[in-house]
Amino acid sequence: MGSLRIWARVLSCKIIPVTLQELRNLAARGESEQLEFKQSSAQFPRAGETLCAFMNGRGGQVLVGVGPDGSVVGQTLADKTFQDLAQVLRRFDPPISVESEKIPVGTSGLEVLVLKATPMADSLPCAYDGRPYQRVGTTTSVMPQETYQRILLERTHSRPRWENEIADVTINELDVQEIRRPDNPNEYC
Repeated sequence: MGSLRIWARVLSCKIIPVTLQELRNLAARGESEQLEFKQSSAQFPRAGETLCAFMNGRGGQVLVGVGPDGSVVGQTLADKTFQDLAQVLRRFDPPISVESEKIPVGTSGLEVLVLKATPMADSLPCAYDGRPYQRVGTTTSVMPQETYQRILLERTHSRPRWENEIADVTINELDVQEIRRPDNPNEYC
């Protein structure tokens, strides 16, 4: 587990829990702009909305098996749990990658599932079930349309395009006839 600890230490200055004690310490801080608690996998659809908001923001973690008050309760993580999670992840557009970690809660066989979302600039804005979400404080909500459109425009204009590149030519090297040529051959300058 030593090499896993190195990977699992930092997410936007937040600890990613690897041990039960780290999980308890994180849960004791309460929900935040980058941390959400879900008591069980029955709340996967709402967790999907929050993961979407994290993808559209600064990233974050959803702790499944932690009560709203921060109590670490755990749950049985069966094969069906991961099938349900896969169904939730199929609802993202564009597709996203979510890291997951299981943390045992004592010797009872119960575990907490940590879902980590890390935003990727080329997949913004992200939508879940056809809607983009945002995180404001501890609340996940549908992103306003103008914010969605702004992010979409930023993504489009952030990609390298030839018309945004600096041309290494002088004014005398430009073809004046080509510049004045109408797009429609039936039009005249």
